[in-house]
Amino acid sequence: MRTGKYRLWGMLLLAGAVSLTGCGSTESKADVMAADVQQTDLPEDSADSGSGGDSGITPQESGQSSVLPPLSTEAQTIDYKGNVPVDWLTASSDAIYLLSKDQDGGSGILKMKPGEADGEALQVTAPDGMTFSVMTTDEQGNLYVVAEDRDIEAVMRDDEVVCPTEHCEVWRVSPSGEVAAKLDISEYVKQEVFSPCMIAVAGNGDIYLSTQNDGTAVLAFDAEGNFLNKISYDYKVYGLRTAMGRGRDGKVYAVLRDNVADDGTSVIVELDGRDGHIGDATSFMLRSDGSFYSNVCPGRDCDLVIFGVEGILGYDLGSANSRWKVPAGKLPFSTEGSYPMAALTDGRVLFLDRNIQCDEDEPTNMWVEAEGTKFHYVPAAQQ
Repeated sequence: MRTGKYRLWGMLLLAGAVSLTGCGSTESKADVMAADVQQTDLPEDSADSGSGGDSGITPQESGQSSVLPPLSTEAQTIDYKGNVPVDWLTASSDAIYLLSKDQDGGSGILKMKPGEADGEALQVTAPDGMTFSVMTTDEQGNLYVVAEDRDIEAVMRDDEVVCPTEHCEVWRVSPSGEVAAKLDISEYVKQEVFSPCMIAVAGNGDIYLSTQNDGTAVLAFDAEGNFLNKISYDYKVYGLRTAMGRGRDGKVYAVLRDNVADDGTSVIVELDGRDGHIGDATSFMLRSDGSFYSNVCPGRDCDLVIFGVEGILGYDLGSANSRWKVPAGKLPFSTEGSYPMAALTDGRVLFLDRNIQCDEDEPTNMWVEAEGTKFHYVPAAQQ
């Protein structure tokens, strides 16, 4: 049985497995709840102001001062104005990238500035029979996007539903939209029988892909696509969702739920792709209401920005404490959905609020619509 990407995720969702998207949910336990938000348009130069568009404070010119500009005290929400459905989001120092998909399954990449409501299409499209699934940026602003089979055969393995991607590549795209490399990692992905659910690029250029198969695994490759190591976790001990990303120090971190403690504890761990093991950051603990954290990215004034059902945390690895927190109740959207996230250089955290629809007669059949898609700009730290 071969099925489209969203239909496949729906099957896994209903089977109790981990999915990248569902009817608006990264977790299998919740659906998206419509958030009552006040729509406020951001000016196009809001990213340059560093103030979320409402404080009127202009930052110092580069090189004149090392003092970070103050941030807005209110979250901002704007409507996406494009006509192509958007499924993923990432950002570099001066641009936001959107992964677009049309109704026929073709996919491309849009580029826009913070505060804009639509993007300009880059001359980068997925080949016939393939689709772009997840993407991220490196410290130099290059874009890394995963291209994989558009239709995937869902099969049973060890009494579990798995989705083995036959053909998988990581594309490196320059900020101007030129494809600099197409790294074919199909051989290793097929061995692990998975479809990538998150990608991160370390400061040294190493590439990390996370998945779930018989527990949890992360595959590490060097900048040329050469396989480095597989980092595995016993799913009875740790559970990794999509919470993996680069920290401000250039290293890659993951947030794992402690299944042994079973008290809502999560741990932040460093992933060492060169040695293939978990690093020394396991002592850093987060305690929550038992929910999983879903996104990790570098912050402006903290080592990691971590997003989950409880809200957003700005985490400092040195002190093993949160520097700041925006509770879920202060956000202009429900945190029980699936929201691709990126941290902007002005300190705001940007979320993509996708309009994921489900077939009432067949709930596993899901798709993304352009109309109703929103961007949420949240001032994480207030200085």
